[in-house]
Amino acid sequence: MAANITWRLLSLTSTLIILSGAWVADGFTIGSSKQQRSLLPRPSNIPPPHDARKRRIPISRLHSTLTPETVAVTTSFNDEDDIEHDNDNDDGNKDTVNIVLTTGFESFNRDLYQKAGQLLPPQLSSRIHLQVFCDSDIRSSSSEFATAVHNADLFIGSLIFDYDDVMAVSELLPHVKGPRLLFECATELMAFNKVGSFNMEAKQDGSGGSDGPPPAIKAILNKFSSGKEEDKINGYLKMLKVGPDLLKFIPGEKASDLRCWLEAYRYWNQGGLNNVKAMLQLVVQRYLTEQQQQHQGGVTVDVAKKQSELLESLTLPELEVTPDIGLLHPLLDGYASHPKSYMEWRLSPTAANQAKQQNFKLAPNNSPRIALLLYRKHVITNQRYIQDLIQYFESEGFIPVPVFINGVEAHTIVRDWLTSAHEIEGVSTGTIVRDSTYKANEATCVDAIVSTIGFPLVGGPAGSMEAGRNVDVAAALLESMDVPYIVASPLLLQSIPMWQSNGVLGLQSVVLYSLPELDGAIDTVVLGGLVGDKIALVPERVRKVCSRLRGWVNLRKTPPADRKISVMLYGFPPNVGAVGTAALLDVPNSLEQLLKRLHEEGYNVGDFATDPDASGQSLVAALAVCSENAVIAGGSDKMQS
Repeated sequence: MAANITWRLLSLTSTLIILSGAWVADGFTIGSSKQQRSLLPRPSNIPPPHDARKRRIPISRLHSTLTPETVAVTTSFNDEDDIEHDNDNDDGNKDTVNIVLTTGFESFNRDLYQKAGQLLPPQLSSRIHLQVFCDSDIRSSSSEFATAVHNADLFIGSLIFDYDDVMAVSELLPHVKGPRLLFECATELMAFNKVGSFNMEAKQDGSGGSDGPPPAIKAILNKFSSGKEEDKINGYLKMLKVGPDLLKFIPGEKASDLRCWLEAYRYWNQGGLNNVKAMLQLVVQRYLTEQQQQHQGGVTVDVAKKQSELLESLTLPELEVTPDIGLLHPLLDGYASHPKSYMEWRLSPTAANQAKQQNFKLAPNNSPRIALLLYRKHVITNQRYIQDLIQYFESEGFIPVPVFINGVEAHTIVRDWLTSAHEIEGVSTGTIVRDSTYKANEATCVDAIVSTIGFPLVGGPAGSMEAGRNVDVAAALLESMDVPYIVASPLLLQSIPMWQSNGVLGLQSVVLYSLPELDGAIDTVVLGGLVGDKIALVPERVRKVCSRLRGWVNLRKTPPADRKISVMLYGFPPNVGAVGTAALLDVPNSLEQLLKRLHEEGYNVGDFATDPDASGQSLVAALAVCSENAVIAGGSDKMQS
């Protein structure tokens, strides 16, 4: 029975879990770095990873942002002499437990993770050597990262997605001697998860994993979801909270090992200094206990007993739980549980008095309301830019409605917690039918939505590897709301100087531009980037997104007849009759239908609406004449005549 129930679990981006490599959340696909790479051009000076593995290319040459000055560090260790091993004794005991923690693109949390290791109980902190790395260290010309992983007893990794990073780390992980815990990484790395007898390796028969949990267990898991496909990943996230407790009642070593992995991930998922410290204590304590059991022959009975009692005396800290979703504000004590309660506080005299006491500028209560979708992990790790962003919006005359999420639930926030004047009117007239999950007693009305997360609206990072899968769901939600949807985020993979000199690069451009555009995002603004290992906003960029929001909101209040619209047609090369031509497209007819639709919706299209001879073809012909050199040389008067 235990064998049937201890199914394999995989982790997905931004705090979710999925069951088994083949049974991927009933159809959801895990983020593969190969699929990411297909979206990103490889610079011509970088050899493909396959060649890198064969030819033992230095890690420093596996990324385009590095300087030419490199030091050769091999990523394939075919010879045991390639890198020196540390602290190995003949009997397998070690004086120090070497731990490598790789934060991926969370370089801004490096100090937090390092501090968590220092706060471990003395019985453990004195016996470990914790090294914390981020994505830039993987690409570094230094051999420090490769040496550390090769000598590691424990490896913990998260948010490693860049193709070259994944390939480099994949070559190193087989050398880790003990548990390997990987959370929210590309599929290739998730397969390296291993705690005791529990692992996530694919089946040798090539099937990629089991068919999933037994029907009874699957039925239980379905209770954590609304039943909609787009909500299943969010449901597994909820299941994470109770998974380790359920496994307490399942006998067998594999269930125990799986429970350890789940508990570690639960601490990691909740985040924050104390939870990370508890996660480290859990895995270190377990590792030392197993090592002691395996090597009891090397010590006296009294020493073994003393060591065992010392480890057993350590109590694992309680999980510090932060809501998966909630709302925050610099003036708000704690978190609001839903938008309606947040707005009741925000518009109350209490908030006004708090602002006055703290000299905090609040926008007037009749200001436009902007929903801000924020990363929960950035909130619980106290990233300063979150509070700064909210304060900027207030000072620019907007009432922010800041909702933090894990990343996979953005669509549920839009669907269940937000509404708009357009949607309210449509519901009252019967032209719009809200989803049954809509929470009228918790929702609030907004004028625009700003996502600081990027990725697809449905699934977030987890939905990014099968672009377009849930576009219809996202489009239906945004169409019902009918408010501007903008993506504005600080760059988490680039420093501000790098962005200023090179623009938005690689995976970052896919996250901010390509994927949200499929859903219907109308604008993208970079808010800032990394300064060292910290996230910082650029004030001019925040003012820019506020200016654009103001324009969009005001445009919605402008009568259609007073709005000015420019229609641009293809016309290259000039003066050769190319105006309005486009391969396989009927430009004249499309233009005609567009103008008719605008007229029907109240826009001023001039004489086109009443002239019986007006057509798309005649407009294109007129534009072609206006593009001739002789007409252009005559100036605007001649063009209008």
